[in-house]
Amino acid sequence: MAFQQEFVPLELEQLHRAAAVLKVEGWRFIQTHAVNTDDGIDLYYSFMKDGRVVNYRVAGVQKGQAVPSITDLFLAAFVFENEARELFGVDMRDIAIDFDGALYAPAQAEPMTIITPEQKAAREKARKAAEAKAAKDAAPAEAPEGAAPAKGGFVMTPERRARLDAKLATMSPEKVAKVEAALKAREAEAAASGSNTASGSAQAQASAPAADSREATQEKAAGATAATAAAKDADLEAKLATMDPAKAAKVRAALAGKAAASEAAVEAAPAAAEEPLAERFADEQLEALIGLMDDEKAAVVKKALNMKEGK
Repeated sequence: MAFQQEFVPLELEQLHRAAAVLKVEGWRFIQTHAVNTDDGIDLYYSFMKDGRVVNYRVAGVQKGQAVPSITDLFLAAFVFENEARELFGVDMRDIAIDFDGALYAPAQAEPMTIITPEQKAAREKARKAAEAKAAKDAAPAEAPEGAAPAKGGFVMTPERRARLDAKLATMSPEKVAKVEAALKAREAEAAASGSNTASGSAQAQASAPAADSREATQEKAAGATAATAAAKDADLEAKLATMDPAKAAKVRAALAGKAAASEAAVEAAPAAAEEPLAERFADEQLEALIGLMDDEKAAVVKKALNMKEGK
């Protein structure tokens, strides 16, 4: 005898009413079974009449979510409902014959919801992949209108601005000014980078003379380099602002001395050429390190160096 079978989705709040309708129409209860899924527990209720089988599926039942018993309509369901509660943790309510957790008395609570480490790892991997895809899909929407998308480009979104404002509120006015300067430098660098990208695309399609194209590229590259240097200087100032004032002053002095030495070396290139390059770099690094020391240690080191050189 062939059976006609169908699966019908059903909301949890419709379950008892649907079972009552089938009872009146003369259907008989076959079974209830549960399936553990990523979204919760799926419950299937199967009924038969005249060679037809209908399977109601209540999907995604959560832990602690009350499920009404149908044993007032179909008493035979009491075994399956006790089983669903003990093996899957379904919160079945008002079962006519309630074993109160003693139908199987398993050693492990809700044993049919336990997954293997491999299953857990696979689910975690799928979850992370879905989150990454969602973040990637949402990323373009965060960019302001008219902004040219660029890999690694800096975009100050409203969310970032709000978080930055919250942090700036806790800083001193001097630090706030330095952070704002660093931010403007980064925005200038990003704008220069976007300008380079847009001009590169336009130049590829235009028929301007090659010389003009080279000059324009050189000017934009110079602007980008200047913006990068300004950003680095601003970032350095922001870091120095967080240091102890005495140490920050020594670092600035060491950097100023190094810059002055570099300028003097450029002006006196013929004389400096006679001195080995490695020795000049070693002297500059040594002076920078001495500048980071406290005055007492710096004096001891300088005295030792003078004695070594016979001064």
